[in-house]
Amino acid sequence: MIVLETEIKKIKKALNYSTDLVERRLSVENRKVALLYLDGMIDVKTIDLGIVEPIIRNGALIKEDITALDGVVETSEKLEFFSSRKDALEKLLTGGSLILFDNAKGYAVCSAQGFMSRPIMEPPVSSVIKGPREGFTESFKTNITLIRRRFPNGNLVFKSFTVGRYSKTHLELCYIKGIANRKVVNEIERKLKKIDIDGIIDASYIAKLLEDRKYSIFKQTGSTEKPDILASKLLDGRVAIIVDGSPTVLTLPFMIIEDFYDSEDFYRRPIRTSVIRVMRLLGVFFAIFLPGMFVAFQSHQYQLLPLKLLVTIINSTTGIPFSPVTEMLIALVLFEVLGEASVRMPRFLGMAMSVVGGIILGETAVNAGLLSSLTVLITALSSIGLYAIPDEVGTFSIIRLILVFVGASLGTYGILIVSIVICVYVACMESYGVPYLAPFAPLVPKDLKNSIIKLSMVDLPERTSSMGLKNKIRLKYGK
Repeated sequence: MIVLETEIKKIKKALNYSTDLVERRLSVENRKVALLYLDGMIDVKTIDLGIVEPIIRNGALIKEDITALDGVVETSEKLEFFSSRKDALEKLLTGGSLILFDNAKGYAVCSAQGFMSRPIMEPPVSSVIKGPREGFTESFKTNITLIRRRFPNGNLVFKSFTVGRYSKTHLELCYIKGIANRKVVNEIERKLKKIDIDGIIDASYIAKLLEDRKYSIFKQTGSTEKPDILASKLLDGRVAIIVDGSPTVLTLPFMIIEDFYDSEDFYRRPIRTSVIRVMRLLGVFFAIFLPGMFVAFQSHQYQLLPLKLLVTIINSTTGIPFSPVTEMLIALVLFEVLGEASVRMPRFLGMAMSVVGGIILGETAVNAGLLSSLTVLITALSSIGLYAIPDEVGTFSIIRLILVFVGASLGTYGILIVSIVICVYVACMESYGVPYLAPFAPLVPKDLKNSIIKLSMVDLPERTSSMGLKNKIRLKYGK
């Protein structure tokens, strides 16, 4: 039996007398009733109309067994009953309303979450001209709804997990039964259950804990902020992980070719998509190799350059007090700092800072004789090219820096050797049994139809072979 006054004191003590705990007292047929909830975490209308009024009208029906509330409370939210105070408090802390009756057995909690959340908007880094503009929010319930709307099918499966000793973060594992590889689903479930951490604040925490190679500079989990992109990945056999409080949904297994795709690739004509993907690949290639090769040619293999270009370089670098590698590093650091500052400044100053700051600093450095105009040009081209693949900027910028040092010390031969080593390393990587460089290494001719070159939907009747799926047929098309 619960003695109401004593129980409320114990609950307040368990919550360290937190001031956002709201206590509402009711009297029903000379019997004491209390509602406890956290201010700002619940919907007040649900509490008033669905819980308080029905209890006042029908509270006399509840004797010792509090489960009788199931026929009294008038809300669409789930009513749960607990015999343990600890379990009831966990639900209270996630936005539930704890209902206590004097001299009753057990605790009742009604999920009445009503805290404010960001509205559904187009993600800032995945804007499109054609196609859906919906984006995920920080509310996992909203995100689940956005996915469920696209698959009104019983084979869309959601499994719940709670991770974090203090944060108690809610996770949802999502996949399509009959398409996703069951071994991959089981492996992800096993890893999620093994996680023991103080708290999960964002999906990036989970991404790091699910990666096989913890210290690799290459990302090993996919991510998206758009429901339509996630839907296409689920249809390809991937597994999604939704983290409460994060607008980013993780996907596994992951292949690096995924980051070369854009949100709008699915809605353009195939020939246009193919041309743009080639441009992205070239942009990233030049972004990574231009600074290192420029330093290597200046320091070692200048004889390989055409004479006119060599004369141009000599004229532009005459009088520069720094060595080629020092000059390049100064320019790269300058652009990196400028980019970080523009992101963290107020929005109305960020654009002006990035444009005016880049022009003024670059021009001033050249006129002062600290940097050559070619170095500034190559650094600018490289920095722009990196953002052709936004999700890989961090990885590619590190590789670019490594190649600058290698080019300064070993020349073009060193850059070639390091590039081969990186390619071999990446080719040996796997993500839950799927080759990281698929469909190029190992070569899967069928999957090349939707890699850098994209064919029409009617030419892609099968799902990606690299995923190892049993259900391979995507489309049955008859003329």
